[in-house]
Amino acid sequence: MYMVQRLRRKDRRLVDVICESLKTAYDPSISRFFVHQDIGYKKFFSSILDHPSYATYYSYDSISGELHGFACFQIIDNIIFLKHIVVDNRLRGSKIGTKLLYHALHEIQEANKEQCTLFQLHVFEKNSKALSWYLSIGMEIIDCTYWYDLLPTIKPLLVNAGNMGTQLSFSQDTFGFVQISYENQFIGTLLAEKTLIIKNPKILEHLALLAPFVRQNNIESLGFTSDIAYDFDLVDKALLMSTAIHTMELV
Repeated sequence: MYMVQRLRRKDRRLVDVICESLKTAYDPSISRFFVHQDIGYKKFFSSILDHPSYATYYSYDSISGELHGFACFQIIDNIIFLKHIVVDNRLRGSKIGTKLLYHALHEIQEANKEQCTLFQLHVFEKNSKALSWYLSIGMEIIDCTYWYDLLPTIKPLLVNAGNMGTQLSFSQDTFGFVQISYENQFIGTLLAEKTLIIKNPKILEHLALLAPFVRQNNIESLGFTSDIAYDFDLVDKALLMSTAIHTMELV
């Protein structure tokens, strides 16, 4: 029998399992840009377990105790936003995901005195199965974000990149994520020592500055997300989906 329960800080073993699962739960072509790949994510995830603006629920076998799936949410004003939902591949089609959503949304609404009226999430356009399922439960696409890899754009610059490299400064935030700046201008976050996520769009006009750093550190991916369409290598589009909670068809 499948049971659903909210994850708490005391559930240390499950925290480890969930953080490891998130590293491989998505298509590698897009997951390389996710913070889950970095060791700092586990510390961040642990810190939000009892935070009122976050909630994680998991499904498990009541007899064996085996984890079957989990879903992570963030509460933003009147919106319950689904950050992740992962179900064991062996149990796809068993409606574990549906049960997780139904139970979690009901409990989160109760905790927030029914003030949360909207349910939203991002799904990647190439993830056709997930997209079809979300459409089937009544969700609508209302916006999108473009996910780019800038490495193909910067590759021609690597041949002539100097050996000393651009003088970048590095710092670690509270959770251990490495933040990179140049002359007091924030550039972005280095994930797992191999992926640089650019968070300052101003750097797009000065990509040559990053060439020495990319070359010397064997950076494998140079990620950038935007709600504006650019002429860069598009990895995928994250579709923003939304619906009123009371209209969802979770059966």
